[in-house]
Amino acid sequence: MLGHGIYQHTDFDHLFGDFRHHFLDCLLRRGRLKMTEPTVVFFGFDHAPRTTAKVFIRTLMYSTAARGAVIEGMYVKIKGGGSESVFSFWCYGETEKLTVGSCLHISQSGFSANHHFEFKSGEYQIDIFAREVGRRKPTRLGSVKLHLSDGLSQVLSRHEGVLFERSLEGDYIGHGRDVGLSDNPH
Repeated sequence: MLGHGIYQHTDFDHLFGDFRHHFLDCLLRRGRLKMTEPTVVFFGFDHAPRTTAKVFIRTLMYSTAARGAVIEGMYVKIKGGGSESVFSFWCYGETEKLTVGSCLHISQSGFSANHHFEFKSGEYQIDIFAREVGRRKPTRLGSVKLHLSDGLSQVLSRHEGVLFERSLEGDYIGHGRDVGLSDNPH
């Protein structure tokens, strides 16, 4: 009964081919590094060892590859007020415990943290990039647009922070972190 039933040569090739395809696809492909829309964007200052302007975002990054991805560095490019600035000093973690960013493994289940970068005051577009190990070019993970009003700019001039929170509609509403000043029209 050779060539009939479950042991038929072409059925075996078909099954093995599907297995091989899924194995290679799941375990060996590079996948993509991705990021959710940030829930919070903050412009503010660090005061030690010297006063330094910074921006941080709260987001989840994840990899579509089974083996994950390793980020060797991140930076943000901020466009606004007729200029463009790159902030490449990167830390991640929670408010009191920050780690200087380097060689961060991102799995399929993801990694959520505050990502801190150092900034100025108009209309802003913040592009977020990550450089993965083994890739020649950085990956653009996402972009956020927000408006820094004159009132919120004054908050920054006093070296206080401005927090932008994403509404359910997807807009970012800014308010002074320490003084309760808000751009919320409601």
